[in-house]
Amino acid sequence: MPDPRFYSAAGNRFAVLDAFEHEPADPAALARELCARHGLDGLLLGARPQAVGDCRMLVYNKDGSRAEACGNGLRALARWAVESQHAQGELVVETDSGPRRVSCLWRGREIVGAKAELGVPRLLERESVIALGERAVRATLVDLGNPHCILFVPEVGRAEVATLGAALERHPRFPQRINVSFVEVAGGRLLVRTWERGVGETAACGTGVSASAVAALAHGKVRAPVEVGTRGGRLRVDWDGAGVLTLAGPVEALRVA
Repeated sequence: MPDPRFYSAAGNRFAVLDAFEHEPADPAALARELCARHGLDGLLLGARPQAVGDCRMLVYNKDGSRAEACGNGLRALARWAVESQHAQGELVVETDSGPRRVSCLWRGREIVGAKAELGVPRLLERESVIALGERAVRATLVDLGNPHCILFVPEVGRAEVATLGAALERHPRFPQRINVSFVEVAGGRLLVRTWERGVGETAACGTGVSASAVAALAHGKVRAPVEVGTRGGRLRVDWDGAGVLTLAGPVEALRVA
């Protein structure tokens, strides 16, 4: 089996493994090993397509669990697929949430980013009250092929990401666990930190950023397209309120120890 390649998509760090010919016997264990060794957020398998795509993406989180969708991972996989000659600069990636169209962004002959379609978001609950012991928090629940809990906060830098994020991830209301994003509205754009299901806080979460934009648009806090700042970089979300949402941002090759 070939060695993995490594990519960062707005600070979201992945190993990408070519599984066109052979998939690893225990990808969950491999994900845990690679993430622990190299400080990564997940393992992406680029596999042979089964239907309409140029390739198929399987996502394994840092703890070995499977994720149905991964916005930054999708963009990283697109760069890998083109560099590995499995696809051209415009491609369709099969995911557990359905086929996703991705366009690579170039600077000369180098891929420096990607714009990905993440499907049609579902606003599950605009105003949800979630009890945590004697405390309750107000959240917006969004589905982007994977589940998201969005909390608006006055200062994202002071948000209780590690404690509140972890508690909400495993709240009894969410038996499959949930991603939790903390969102500050600042000058018409968003600042977002995300506690990812099966990973913990990451420098950026593509679907978390996108779900945050959906929630902010639903509450009338911003207008599309939405510029989003994360600890790992800037992302751009565009959604008309009804159709397919797109996410654009940087993708870089990583050198790991």
